[in-house]
Amino acid sequence: MAGTFEPNTPLCYFNEGDPFTIGNAFEGVQIFGGIGSGKTSGSGETLAKSMLLAGFGGLVLCAKKDELKTWEKYLKETGRDKGVIIFDGSGKWVFPFLQYEIERDGEGAGYTENLVRLFTTVYEAITRQQSGGGGDNAYFTRAMQQLIRNAIDLLLIVKGTASVPLIHDLIMSAPLNVDDIIKDEWQNKSLCWNLLLEGQAKKQAGHFDTWVKHDFESTASFWLEEYPNLSDKTRSNILSTLTTMLDIFLRRPFRQLFSEAPENSRQIAYPEHTHKGAIIIMNLPVKEFGDAGRAAQVVYKYLWQQAAERRNVEENPRPIFLWVDEAQNFATEYDMQFQATARSSRACTVYLTQNLPNYYAEMGGEHSKYRVDSLVGNLQTKIFHANSDPTTNEFAANVIGKTWQKRDNSSMSVGGQSFNVSEGQSEVYDYEVIPQIFTKLRKGGDANGGIVEGIVFQNGRIWESNRKTYLFTKFKQSKK
Repeated sequence: MAGTFEPNTPLCYFNEGDPFTIGNAFEGVQIFGGIGSGKTSGSGETLAKSMLLAGFGGLVLCAKKDELKTWEKYLKETGRDKGVIIFDGSGKWVFPFLQYEIERDGEGAGYTENLVRLFTTVYEAITRQQSGGGGDNAYFTRAMQQLIRNAIDLLLIVKGTASVPLIHDLIMSAPLNVDDIIKDEWQNKSLCWNLLLEGQAKKQAGHFDTWVKHDFESTASFWLEEYPNLSDKTRSNILSTLTTMLDIFLRRPFRQLFSEAPENSRQIAYPEHTHKGAIIIMNLPVKEFGDAGRAAQVVYKYLWQQAAERRNVEENPRPIFLWVDEAQNFATEYDMQFQATARSSRACTVYLTQNLPNYYAEMGGEHSKYRVDSLVGNLQTKIFHANSDPTTNEFAANVIGKTWQKRDNSSMSVGGQSFNVSEGQSEVYDYEVIPQIFTKLRKGGDANGGIVEGIVFQNGRIWESNRKTYLFTKFKQSKK
């Protein structure tokens, strides 16, 4: 079976002649196409089915409510409908993500900074307030990270575990001023105080080694000295920044799905299931669950990406894919880091969106240009379908590039009773494919006989069928 997973194995063919291989998939795919262009039912369906037929495991994120139905169709048609995990609000499958990150195999498990980075990634996805690393927003983000870091440290040192409800309860029970610390009423009700007392008892009993002792003293100093001495306004802003994120995982159904450990561990939808060939569909569509659905899926995607990077591909060479339609909803800065190593992880990223401005808007407007360009640039196969967006069409034309083109020209002159026409050719340095071409590609449907047209570009590839760096190709839509 492993032989079929060799990088040079074709997954499908463009125009029945040029192969798209497993190795090409490892380098990532970005599909652009306007609404109704056929990007999902054309190149999207072709690539999705080819990966399923080849035995890939995979993770599917859902922005739209009909994404599940689409993938159930793909799975049935490829005979892969038996190994499917549908993660939805029913609670049949859950994923207590903090406990997973604490207990998982591999180096870095339970490391506080990894957990803090996870929350930061979620916060990024929820707020989309990227300010280039400056200003008040950056300060409150760092302050939020400090608050989470000290909450997690205290919980792990004393209880050996952490969850969103515990983090929330600890922070909300922390002293608001130094006077609280000596009040019996506050001490009796405060989870923060009781954890500090329990930790102090363990320290005095010699249960901590040198480094744990140091960490406990640092977090105790934060909760008893630094935090209660913050100004009310500063603390209020920090808490507001944090609760924007935590509230999502404290309410139904997300508390049950992501914070509470199930009675039966077989209910846990581990990312590693995809390494064995499972298809996990995160049926928490953004169109239905809003920011909560987005945040939950970003959590899972992030931990799935890290699990992919940790796995031993020599022992388990099965390719895995990350499939994201309406990708602008879920893109994060970590995607750029992941894509840089995805090939060695045998992981295939396929992102679909209408246009580049979608990414710019969702990742922070103009300030996001370099982040977006880096992400899209690292997805080596680009498929462009019909589009009316000038920014995306100009980008496509620039990606394909310019060459010296021969252009026919003619001139006409009239003088007295004479009429002269002259014709000739001139060379101009111009686009191989002009932006206007992308507005004329066929979009499938009955009017086009179910044919979706696209232009494919792969970095460093000259296509066999036309000896060019780009390929006009057609995709046949399947019958509904």
